[in-house]
Amino acid sequence: MAALNAFNTALNRCGFNGDTTEAIIAEGFDTLDTLATVDEEDIDAMIKNVRETRRLLGAAADGNVTFPFLAIKRLKAMRNWANELLRTQQPLNAGLFIGVRIQDAVARYALEKLRAVALEDEVPDKPTDLSDLIKWEVFWERWKTYLSRIRGAAKCPLSYVIREHEEVVDVHYTAVYEDHDARLVATTTLAGDWYTLDNHRVYDEFKALVLKGPGWSFIKQFDRLKDGRNAVLTLRRQCEGTSAIQTRKASAYAKISSAKYSGQKRNFTFDQYVEMHQAAYNTLAELNEAVPETKKVADFLAGITDTKLSTAKDLILGDPAKLGDFEACQQYLKTLVYNKATQDTHERNVSGVQGGNGKGKNKGKRNRQSGNADKSDLTARSYTREEWLKLSKEQREKIRSLRAAKRNKSTDQQQGRNASSVNQEGNGNATQGTVPTGGLQGTNGN
Repeated sequence: MAALNAFNTALNRCGFNGDTTEAIIAEGFDTLDTLATVDEEDIDAMIKNVRETRRLLGAAADGNVTFPFLAIKRLKAMRNWANELLRTQQPLNAGLFIGVRIQDAVARYALEKLRAVALEDEVPDKPTDLSDLIKWEVFWERWKTYLSRIRGAAKCPLSYVIREHEEVVDVHYTAVYEDHDARLVATTTLAGDWYTLDNHRVYDEFKALVLKGPGWSFIKQFDRLKDGRNAVLTLRRQCEGTSAIQTRKASAYAKISSAKYSGQKRNFTFDQYVEMHQAAYNTLAELNEAVPETKKVADFLAGITDTKLSTAKDLILGDPAKLGDFEACQQYLKTLVYNKATQDTHERNVSGVQGGNGKGKNKGKRNRQSGNADKSDLTARSYTREEWLKLSKEQREKIRSLRAAKRNKSTDQQQGRNASSVNQEGNGNATQGTVPTGGLQGTNGN
């Protein structure tokens, strides 16, 4: 009777009048426990049934039974709230559905509706297959993110299935969480129909990602029961056990010692050098390996061989603030590297503009050095392949014309020399074989 009275009062707080609450209870919705076992569609069907019955009775229908829109919305929100209490193993007490709890329940109900519409066509990106256990670290982060984007039968992120604690105790209920989803992940019980469905789904998703790799041999034992939780946690223990931890630590330290920066290059920048160190320290932090800030800075500076940063390194070694703060150190050097690169680019541009005002002789020399020859500098000389490729089409045609003119000139000169030789030879023969007329006349005169 107490449960019935509490539920009746809760219906009044939802906004239903006395006649309507009696009609709802007459349909079998008499306690919060009952409300927690029905679907939202069942509530709609119940309301429709009451209305149809009263319509058929007509004037004979007793009381003023109405179903205000907001009252129906609060009733559905109360059903969601009751379901959460059930899945988190908390007592179902209709008397607690009051004040702020009603507002929170309505807000979460509206959020669920909005989320259903927003994620209707969304397909979260799955992790790539785990082909090598060495890649577990990246795979695990992507796998957790993937599960956090999917909501299962428990109406909360599927990541609750693979959480570390199995039993929910008082500390989990009283803890402060960043949002309601995080609370549900921590407090939803690992039992019941919702868990069975979600656990099987997690197994199917996980199996597909490890089936073709070495991880399959570790989870195959859970295939018959489709025990997703134990399959995932078993492989995680294998990949994050003592041996795996030592291997990951050694790998992180090796990456730090092998990282080198000798200057800005197209395929390796200062940002990438910083990222190598940061990623290694993130891994060590996850493995609870404390690395002093001074060691981080010392290792970071040791890997920098760019002579342009020698003075900056000395300044850091003399600055306790930067020497004891890896982030401050790398940010300082990063600013210096990029400001220096910007300044160098600016100086090259200014030098290029000023150089263009030089005298013609120097201009021609620069043009020949750069491969962009001026028309006045073009000759019929031989050009290397690199020089030829840098010339424009017009310049190449000019050179071909110069070469043709040179060949024609050479031909004309050769023909002239040949003609001169023939004339000289002909004149010589005439002198030897005949006597000039003038000479004969002169003799006769004498």
